[in-house]
Amino acid sequence: MKKPILRTLVQDATAWKAADVKNDSSWTYFLDATELEEIDQALRGVQTQGLTWGEFAKEDFPLPTLAAKLHRIDDQIRNGRGFVLLKGFPVTRYTLDEIKTIYWGIGTHMGQVISHNVAGDFVAAVTDLALNTSDPNRRNNTTNQLLDPHTDLADVVSLLCIEKAKEGGMSSLVSTVAIHNEILKNHPEYLEVLYEGFYHDYRGYGPNADPNEVTATPIPVFEYNNGRVNCAFAKKIIETGAKKRGVPLTALQQEAIDYVHELGTREDMRVDMMLEPGDIQIINNFITLHARSNYIDHDDGRKRYLLRMWINLEDSVQLSPDFASFVRRGIPALKQAA
Repeated sequence: MKKPILRTLVQDATAWKAADVKNDSSWTYFLDATELEEIDQALRGVQTQGLTWGEFAKEDFPLPTLAAKLHRIDDQIRNGRGFVLLKGFPVTRYTLDEIKTIYWGIGTHMGQVISHNVAGDFVAAVTDLALNTSDPNRRNNTTNQLLDPHTDLADVVSLLCIEKAKEGGMSSLVSTVAIHNEILKNHPEYLEVLYEGFYHDYRGYGPNADPNEVTATPIPVFEYNNGRVNCAFAKKIIETGAKKRGVPLTALQQEAIDYVHELGTREDMRVDMMLEPGDIQIINNFITLHARSNYIDHDDGRKRYLLRMWINLEDSVQLSPDFASFVRRGIPALKQAA
């Protein structure tokens, strides 16, 4: 049975382009003095109990005032622009472990924080680890190289900036709903192959931890479900997935993903933001592509350093089982041999 394809333009707040958000402040929030005091008290509370990040629930980290703002942020990422910038986290006030504990505490108020690497980390560093860049299965968040427009494997991806780079490291966001609109207007012939989907390369992070493993079924780039267009896209893992299967992409398939990538990089489609220390970026992963420019770290040894969380929201959008099993899976921790 063919999957339903949306063939009308979406005209709500999720289908934004660069000009729409340039002078729109609805997606920027600030932590105030009351909320910062509340955060500090919540931190001291879990420390008194001997708890750290990954070890407690939202009930252990009460945020009565900030919780109301997080509720508004939740509505913005679901029904508004699909992304938020929360500014004013005092990163210089706390140790790294305390920052992780606070960040985890905030995350528990948004939903279920899930693992996003084989080590089972729930709060992980995004920084240049000087890894072997020739490894085809490496993840570019551990390098200083360009990150192409893509989605991740959770409802929400959040980044907390602790240190910015000397040069570069610009964050870029694009509405996938606006991309869908552009495809419908200019290249509707691409929609069917994008909705049919592609086998994705697990890059060694799949159920069998096999470096050549790909998804068991095609994962749609777009899925129309319950009145919403959701997206899962990463051009590189679609292309390497086809290569590992030994089944080349058709010319139409290649043109379609090239066009999605092109739209994801276009200046008129994207919003660019340089994350400053204390900024928390929160993105709806199903309606937003995110990217990052390459960067150069400081001469004195300071490195661009961000923390990342993947979060699955409570009462999240309805997705088909196959789509949900991939886009909400995170990257489960590898089981250690006994």
